[in-house]
Amino acid sequence: MKLTVVGSGYVGLVTAACFSFAGHDVLCVEKDKKKISSIKKGNLPFYEPNLENLVKEGIKNGRLIFSTDLSLINEFSESVFICVGTPSNPDGSANINYVKKSLKQILLIDNSKLEDIVIKSTVPPGTADRLSSEICEKRNIDLVSCPEFLREGSAVQDFLKPQRIILGLHNQRKRDKFRSIFSPFNRKQDRILFMDPVSAELTKYASNAMLATKISFINELSRYSDLKGANIEKVRMGMGLDSRIGLEYLYPGCGFGGSCFPKDIDALISSAKEANLNLDLIKAVKKINQSQPDYLIDKLSDHYDNQLNGKTISLWGLSFKPNTDDMRSAPALKVISKLLDLGCFLQIYDPKAMENFKNSPLHTPNTLLCNSASETLEGSDGLVICTEWREFFQIDLNVFQRMKSKVVIDGRNIYPLETMKENDIIYYSIGRPFTNIKQGNIELKAS
Repeated sequence: MKLTVVGSGYVGLVTAACFSFAGHDVLCVEKDKKKISSIKKGNLPFYEPNLENLVKEGIKNGRLIFSTDLSLINEFSESVFICVGTPSNPDGSANINYVKKSLKQILLIDNSKLEDIVIKSTVPPGTADRLSSEICEKRNIDLVSCPEFLREGSAVQDFLKPQRIILGLHNQRKRDKFRSIFSPFNRKQDRILFMDPVSAELTKYASNAMLATKISFINELSRYSDLKGANIEKVRMGMGLDSRIGLEYLYPGCGFGGSCFPKDIDALISSAKEANLNLDLIKAVKKINQSQPDYLIDKLSDHYDNQLNGKTISLWGLSFKPNTDDMRSAPALKVISKLLDLGCFLQIYDPKAMENFKNSPLHTPNTLLCNSASETLEGSDGLVICTEWREFFQIDLNVFQRMKSKVVIDGRNIYPLETMKENDIIYYSIGRPFTNIKQGNIELKAS
């Protein structure tokens, strides 16, 4: 089929590339000329595993076209997928202005063949129905909700082999058409769920809120584990092996970040408030997550009896998760900000996000970007680990000899406790006991 994708951001570019890889002819429309020019040359605006290869292949075989000209929809009129941003307003509500603007621009084009427009952008429940009555009423066009469920770092795999494909529509006669569009991703078993648009939109928010709740839940329990001397990793396994609970997203750490969870939680809270509903549980999830990075800093500060001014601290990981260069709402940014306020000098390394950090207001003369994880340790008074990049798991622990003081605050529970004890490293992790161990004249505190 011939499909149009409006927007070449994270969702739009992945959607366009994967549709073209599946055999569709895809037009990707983006208003930013420099961005389009860069993509055509193979320089993507963000890092995502395997995406660059798909984009280059689509351009080479002619199935993926990039343009700033929206009128080309006339040639790619089977369906239009809106994949533009819905950033947070100051009050936390979702800003859908880009969606509305895109919709209006599409409808201005004289195209009698266009029958449906699909919103893949994350929008509050009720948006598709409201925009349909406000904007699409004079045109015989169906507005369909098809929320995305892409995880940064594995987005291509998620699109090509989805766990579910949600389609919210009122016109039941369109089911066969969308089954055809998504058939390349729906062969092994039927993963398409048809529902009304409001339910489809809420499904996206509900999914992210549930995953965020699991993260905040285990993080709050990790603090209790620290106080009682329990091992949260063993507790996690004991809980997660119950099929009703599961192990996914049940990892203690320094909190969640990214472009989806924080934004979608705020939007859900705001949308519910408009309906006179107070989401107490979701608000608690947000509050716990906001305070979790402070928990790492408290461990480091307690170790040095609240005397961090002038200390040199290493930091591993800037991105909010591995396999992405996305730093949006990353816990590392809050850790960096707090440590700078406390008078620390920081030596920082991340495999992919350092270029993005150079444009951050946190990049000051007191934040040195290093070429490797081991380089950050030179003369350091402590290490804080914020992102669980694979290379950190495999690092030679002898590199810790480069530190002035071998103090590690592990915000992702990367290392086994026994290994750190054997290497005489003063080790604080999240919710795992590391007490009553003498090393020289130092008695370790609870982790």
